[in-house]
Amino acid sequence: MRNDIPGYFSRNESEPANTAFIQGIQKHHLENGLTILTREDHTAAIVSTMIWYRVGSRFERPGATGISHFLEHMMFKGTQRYEKGEIDFITASRGGSNNAFTSSDYTAYYFTLASDRWWSALDIEADRMGNNRFDPKEFELERQVIIEEIKMERDSPWETLGEAVSSHSFQKHPYRFPVIGTYEDLTSITQDQMIEHYRQFYCPNNAILVLVGDFHTKEVLERVEQLFAPLPRGRIPETMTVSEPPQTRQIRVELKRPTEIPRMIVAFGAPSVRQQEHYAFHILGEALSQGRLSRLYGRLIEKERVASGLNTEFSETYDPYLFSIRVEPHPEADLGKIEAMIFEEIATLTREPLSETELKRAKNQCITQFFAGFETTLDQTIQLGLLETLDRYQYWYDYVHQINRLTAEEVARVAAQYWSPEQATVGILLNGPIEEEESSR
Repeated sequence: MRNDIPGYFSRNESEPANTAFIQGIQKHHLENGLTILTREDHTAAIVSTMIWYRVGSRFERPGATGISHFLEHMMFKGTQRYEKGEIDFITASRGGSNNAFTSSDYTAYYFTLASDRWWSALDIEADRMGNNRFDPKEFELERQVIIEEIKMERDSPWETLGEAVSSHSFQKHPYRFPVIGTYEDLTSITQDQMIEHYRQFYCPNNAILVLVGDFHTKEVLERVEQLFAPLPRGRIPETMTVSEPPQTRQIRVELKRPTEIPRMIVAFGAPSVRQQEHYAFHILGEALSQGRLSRLYGRLIEKERVASGLNTEFSETYDPYLFSIRVEPHPEADLGKIEAMIFEEIATLTREPLSETELKRAKNQCITQFFAGFETTLDQTIQLGLLETLDRYQYWYDYVHQINRLTAEEVARVAAQYWSPEQATVGILLNGPIEEEESSR
């Protein structure tokens, strides 16, 4: 217990030597439940701050989808202390930057400022947590802004196809909802619903404050105590546990939109960050799509020349989500043959483990990306806050070891467990007048 700062319980977590570049992290708790992560870094006169709230589209229900993202917008529209536009004015006038983002599992707000003028970030976040204003006029204006965002997403072939694949891959889990929400829900959400959502989830015991940069921890904690300790704990709603039934039959989704280039997504269920198998998915993604020597890139783009672009998508999530293979075929290519090639390569990967060279290359790529993800103070606040929100920030201390310990046989077993044709959702977007999506199971 820290006796010099009232209300804090603090500790230094175990820090392996192979992650020296993120050592020095301290974890603190206020008595009202706020979690604080600090890391002093005096290599540059910069401080990055982020506050993470455990709320996103996973916490929403039909009729109010998109409310978390809508609330993110409203958090820039003024508080009791700051007028509309003042937060951005203060940031810009001090040469800094700020922004926010919402995902399925969280909403996060960040500032990066010079270390001689960053304290305003703490003042703003404390006031936004307890005293955000919801002016009715601004509420309606921002609703229209988000409706325009939805229209823009509908004009994006990849956004449209990705949303359709996600929505059809889940029968029960709220991961099937788009983070931005549906047009129908956005037009019906009321200001009272928004305020209730804010009061339920924007409270200290549902938040993680991450601070990295050129500061002195004792001084920072004293200021955090002054600003955040008066804020009361909230009564966070119990998150409904939703068990998604296993997929036993392939799902197919076909869309038509005006486009010169067709698109294809082949998606499979994937483990959450809290499951051991998810490390293997990082290696699989690199082995399939990263570079000319990878399995799918090498075949579809280098050898067969049937596609102009290919990548895989997999991210850390609280519950099991998706691993997606995205292909941009040549306009004249046979999509059926491309799909067959994808499943052939996946079947081969499940039967024949990666060669020693392939495995080593994939591991090196994973570890290179890991180190690159902590390059700046803002990068560090993102990575630390993300994992503390989903599980625990110490995940990163063990990442290199977990990647290096995997064998080719273990990786192949994970692929075989998740990647049968029956477990796939195949989405195809073709050129044509806009039609309602057709799907089959």
